[in-house]
Amino acid sequence: MIRGLWYFLIVAVIAAVTAGIASAPGEIVATVGDTQIALSVAAALGLVALLIGLAIFSERIISFVLHGPGNVVNFWRTRKEVRGYEALSRGLLAVASGDGQSALTYAHKADKLLDKPALTLLLSAQAAKLAGDEAESGRAFRAMLAAPETHALALKGLYEHAMVAGDLEQAHTHAARALDASPATPWAFEGKFAIEARQENYAAALETLDKALGQGLLERTDARRRRAVLLTGLAQQEAARIAEPQGPRDEEDLPEGGGKSVAAIRAQALRHAIEARDLAPDLVPAAALAARLVFEDGRARRAQKIIEDGWARAPHPELAGVFMNLFPDEAAEQRYKRARVLASRNPDHVESRVLVARSAIAARRFDDARAQLASYAEPFPTRRICLLMAEISEGMGDMGGTREWLSRSVKAPADAQWVADGYRTPDWSPVVPTTGAFDRLEWRAPTDAVMPARVSSTEEAMAQMGEAVVLPAPVPAAPEPRVVSPVAPAVDAPMDRKTTSPAVAPAAPVAPAAPAPMKAAPAAAASSAPVSPSAPVSSAPGAVPAQAAVLDDIHEEIDFMPRRPDDPGPDAFDEDDERRSSW
Repeated sequence: MIRGLWYFLIVAVIAAVTAGIASAPGEIVATVGDTQIALSVAAALGLVALLIGLAIFSERIISFVLHGPGNVVNFWRTRKEVRGYEALSRGLLAVASGDGQSALTYAHKADKLLDKPALTLLLSAQAAKLAGDEAESGRAFRAMLAAPETHALALKGLYEHAMVAGDLEQAHTHAARALDASPATPWAFEGKFAIEARQENYAAALETLDKALGQGLLERTDARRRRAVLLTGLAQQEAARIAEPQGPRDEEDLPEGGGKSVAAIRAQALRHAIEARDLAPDLVPAAALAARLVFEDGRARRAQKIIEDGWARAPHPELAGVFMNLFPDEAAEQRYKRARVLASRNPDHVESRVLVARSAIAARRFDDARAQLASYAEPFPTRRICLLMAEISEGMGDMGGTREWLSRSVKAPADAQWVADGYRTPDWSPVVPTTGAFDRLEWRAPTDAVMPARVSSTEEAMAQMGEAVVLPAPVPAAPEPRVVSPVAPAVDAPMDRKTTSPAVAPAAPVAPAAPAPMKAAPAAAASSAPVSPSAPVSSAPGAVPAQAAVLDDIHEEIDFMPRRPDDPGPDAFDEDDERRSSW
């Protein structure tokens, strides 16, 4: 509205000026030689305006003639650039949407239309990587190294390319170059640190960690944990070198100009283990290794104190193993007392119960050991608990219970182990061997160590265990009918408790008269007829004895487990019939 008013005002002013000039009296006279030209004011102004217009038009014609080819070139160049940026934009959108083939097509189109190698090479590298063409992707990233503005991006791309190809050396080189060019680059630090830890080059990883902490790339708590894990791995390496039989054992065995003695290596390993334990008191491998190295250094009491502090935080079988070997010449009863003192620092933990149970077994306190494991023995004990219960039963002379617990251990859930990313191992390490993940191992039961889904109660679980241990008794075949001779009745004999049939007395002499043939009774009737201990049994040379009754307890007939060398035989189970039948 305001703009329209301004236009109207300008046109009105021009019209008023024109009308004023046209109505002004007088004329303009121009003399050229003998010729005199007289024009009115309005005609003179119109002629001036016409000459100005012609001059402007002529200038435009001349400018078009002179600059026309350049303008045409600029037009086509601009149009090409517009199309190139359009292809670049569509290629980036295709990369973001995951369409590798379309991204690769737009990348080639943008490369032809644009003279921007940094952008087009980046799009080509990303598109080739998305399409699975690692060779083309690597070529594009290597071409980006020449441009200073894309140098860091090219190093990152080459690092990822090397990691996909499994070339750790090349990946480490690219990460190191990027970290040297820009020390505050997070991905370069993480990549270099991860590769050094995966290659078990813990000393170099410690240097990388210190540089990253100085650049502020890590929180201090995270840096302390990583340093503790690295120092533990380094101490493990040094402790393993001590055990090498080919290594130098004394100072005089060292080669000229280098090497370390066992004492120097042990001192260094001990220093690293103690520092790792101080940085991360909950890191069990560090505490266990520190306790073992301190004990080897001759300070058993100090080692016991380290174990007690670690046990109060997190009881662990590795700590228990070091604890049991602290005093080799110690009596079993004294070790049992020490174990109870250590377990009192964390009495409700399963490892405390297992530690006391093992020391009680060594001291032949089987009742105490059974009491320690009673709450973990039912309804679904782990494999380790089953084996300990079998050892307790064997020590108490209960061979049937021993076989029962050994059989249950076959199907028992697995005990806790170091687990990470589907990998499990009893030995801790700073890096998961299968994936290379750093400090990922956790002490827990494996995921497959769960209760079977079909078992809904303790009784059903025990029934399944019973089916796995005992086989059914075989059904005896019925004897074929045969003709026997009458004999004189035998005297009463006592009953044999193992065969449930009366003992057979020696046959009496018979008369030489020809006996009358007699057919034996059917086998079914013979087996079903009650047998009295005082009933006479006929026996003669060549006669077939009656079929023995089937045993009531199938445990005395067939057992799943083979007999042990110290197994006293079936007689040892007569007093435990009630216990086995309930099982």
